[in-house]
Amino acid sequence: MRRFKEPLKTALLILLTLSAAFLAWRGRIFGGLFPEPEPETTPPQEEEILSCSPAALPSVLVLTGVSGLHCGVKYDAEEMSRLFDLCSPILAEALGSAEKPSPIPEKEFRNRLEGAGLYLDFGFSLPVSVLAAWVGVDVLWAEEASGSAFLLDSDPSGSIRLCFTGEEGEYLSSITAASRLSMEALLEDTLPNGAVFAFSLPELKNSAPYSLVLDELPELRAVNGAGGLEEAASALAEHFGINLSGTSRYTEADGTLVYPGETGVLRLDAGGSISFSAAEGAMQTRTDSLSERIELVRRLLETVHETYAAEERLSLIGLSWEDEVLSLTFGYEVGGIPVLLSGGAAAWAEWGPEGLRELTVFPRRYRRGEPVSGLLPEKQAAAASGSLYPGSGVRLILSDSGQSRLALSWAVTEEGELLWMQED
Repeated sequence: MRRFKEPLKTALLILLTLSAAFLAWRGRIFGGLFPEPEPETTPPQEEEILSCSPAALPSVLVLTGVSGLHCGVKYDAEEMSRLFDLCSPILAEALGSAEKPSPIPEKEFRNRLEGAGLYLDFGFSLPVSVLAAWVGVDVLWAEEASGSAFLLDSDPSGSIRLCFTGEEGEYLSSITAASRLSMEALLEDTLPNGAVFAFSLPELKNSAPYSLVLDELPELRAVNGAGGLEEAASALAEHFGINLSGTSRYTEADGTLVYPGETGVLRLDAGGSISFSAAEGAMQTRTDSLSERIELVRRLLETVHETYAAEERLSLIGLSWEDEVLSLTFGYEVGGIPVLLSGGAAAWAEWGPEGLRELTVFPRRYRRGEPVSGLLPEKQAAAASGSLYPGSGVRLILSDSGQSRLALSWAVTEEGELLWMQED
C-alpha cells in the first residue's frame, strides 16, 4: 500500500504546482486587460492671482518733449486718468524689465527732468512692486523698494532709464528694456502748456524743488458736501454679516452705537465715522502679496463707497508696512483736488498676517457747483508759502469742516496737518 501512496502524493504536489502557475499566468494576462481602478485624485488647485487696479493716480504727471518744455497735469481728474492710461504701457515695459537700481546724485536726477521723458509724482511713498502690479507686471529684482516720484527718460545709448526717489530721500536709477520707440510715440503729440518745476525759477528757491507750477489752472468750481452714514453703514453691515436690527446692539456713553456680530464689531460714531473691528480668526485671508492686500481693501471700500458716492473719488494717499502689518490711508478728491477732512482720513485700514483687522470709513459725498475765482496765481502762492515754510510745496485743497460748502484754498500740509492756508 505504501508503494501506491508515495507516487500519489508526488502527483498531487505536481498538480498543485501547475495550478498555481496557471493562476499566476492568467492573472498577468487578464490583469493587463482589466486593471484594478486607481483611486481618484483631486488635481491641485491653482492659486488665484488677483488682477490689481490702481488704488491711486499720480497727483502730478509731466510729459517733457525733445524741446525740454513741459506739459504738466494736476487738479484735473479726467485728464489725469486719460494720460495715466496712455502712459501705462511704457510704464509696464520699464517696470517689468528694470534691473536692480543703484544710487545716483540728485543733480543727475534733476538734469534728467529737463530731458524728454515721463514724470509721475504720487505724493506718498509707494512700493515699486505695487505700482508694477497696477500696470500688470512684476518687478524682476527681489529687494522691496519704494518711491514717491518716478521718472522715465532716454539714455544717450538709446536705453530707457527708470529713476525714482527712495524712502530715505535718495535717488535711484535702473536700466530697462523699454522701447525708445514707445517713448517717442508717447511724446510725439505732446504740446507744452507752460508748466515748470520750482527749481528752475529763482523766485521759488525756497519752495520744494520738484513741485510743479502751472501757468494756468484748470477751471475751478465750488464744492458742496453731505454725509452718507446710513448707506455706508448698511453696506458694511451686509458685507460683514452684522444685523443692525439685532437685540445685541447697545449705545456707549459717548453716543457711539455698537453692533456686535460673529465676524466682529461695527461702531457708528456720533462724529459721523463707521469702524469695524474683526473678531479673532474671523477674517482669515491668506496672501503674502502686498499689492493683493491693497487690492482687497480697495475693492471693499469701492463697494461701500458706491452706495453713497457723488462726484468724489476715494484714493490711496498713504501706507506703511512694518512687522507684517499693513496700514492704509485713503482720502477723497473732487475733480483732482484733495479734500482735507477735519475728522482725519476718508478711510483707514489695518491688515495683519491673518487678514483684515480694522477698517474705518468717514462717508462724505461731494458735488461741484458754480465756477470760482479769486485765488492767487500758483507762482505767487508758492513764493508766499516758501518764505514761511522753506522747502515746502503748496497745493490746492478743499477743506471740509463738516459744513455744506467746502473752502477752496492754497495750502501747505505736513502728514495731513494744515500748516498754512490762503482761503478763497
